[in-house]
Amino acid sequence: MPNAELYIYGGAFKGLPSIDPQCLALISYLSIVSHQEYTIVESNDAGISPTGELPMLHDGKNWIAGTNRIIAYLSKTGYNANEDLSKEDLAKSVAYSSLVDESLQDSLLFSWFADDDNFLGSTRKAYSDLLSIPARYIQPMQMRKSAVQRVQKYGGKVESGSLTHAENTRIYDLARDCYRVLDRKLGDNDFLFGVKPTSLDAKAFGYLALQLYPEIPNPRFQMILTSQFPRLVAYCDRCKDEFFANLPDSALPTETSPFFRNPISSPKEWFKNTFLSGSKSVSSTTTADKPKKTQEERDFDLKRIYAVTFGLVAMVAYVIINGIVVVSTTSDEEEEDQGEYFMASGDDVNDNIHVPSDD
Repeated sequence: MPNAELYIYGGAFKGLPSIDPQCLALISYLSIVSHQEYTIVESNDAGISPTGELPMLHDGKNWIAGTNRIIAYLSKTGYNANEDLSKEDLAKSVAYSSLVDESLQDSLLFSWFADDDNFLGSTRKAYSDLLSIPARYIQPMQMRKSAVQRVQKYGGKVESGSLTHAENTRIYDLARDCYRVLDRKLGDNDFLFGVKPTSLDAKAFGYLALQLYPEIPNPRFQMILTSQFPRLVAYCDRCKDEFFANLPDSALPTETSPFFRNPISSPKEWFKNTFLSGSKSVSSTTTADKPKKTQEERDFDLKRIYAVTFGLVAMVAYVIINGIVVVSTTSDEEEEDQGEYFMASGDDVNDNIHVPSDD
């Protein structure tokens, strides 16, 4: 894996290298197993990924997207953080990871997007600073819409895109139950399975860190952690020092992802990959050589670029003129309308959560 590249969403909060829990989990996992044998690429664009999600790992000819897929790939290639676990502990690790993905993800979605104070006072600006124009005007509002739809099942009324606080005690109870399970599993150990961190520590820390450390207007989950679960707070501090003490350097990618499909964040690269690269023959993990085009083909592609560019400009002008998206010179008043959500798993989470047991 030497010279591999990890594509992530960049950092927006002090002391955390990424704004995304899955990216934080992968950085943590690689810190456990790789000893800086990779570089970080802050792409902030899921459109470069074959599955439309980050993190994504580029290792030689292989392009692997998604935390679980990357961990499985690394484990098969000799970078296994769970190699010392017994079969029983491996089964428990899967159960605990599922609990974290279900409970803490929904808690984070509610805190960052469904909570009006947090979204307007922190989340929207954090993403706008990471995203390029025009994605910063579009993507955060769609992320919010997806988040509200997902967590509305826990109660509350939708008002101006957010959920009211008074009727959402279920989401706080859900997070508190998950904290309690992790706290009991941790006990007096340094990490969840003893003295050495595993993939479960990377996953749990990815979510806990984003609920504990960011300074947001309504830090309800942070207050629950600090007041009721001091061992988890100390655990997060320990993981932060362990995982982020010697991170590899950030760098530009050595080559363009063959799966690039996003015209919003980088129109130039989108045009280049869509129209000027010839026919692509790629699998989910490899790329192939591209034949050269004739002058006639290049002229035709150039005309097609002009046509598509004119269409995009006309669409943006129509949206602005008709008030669908309002562009303001003040960043705090920017409005967004569509995009894709960075943590969405594609599946709705069931209300009944299985709590693993050590018995």
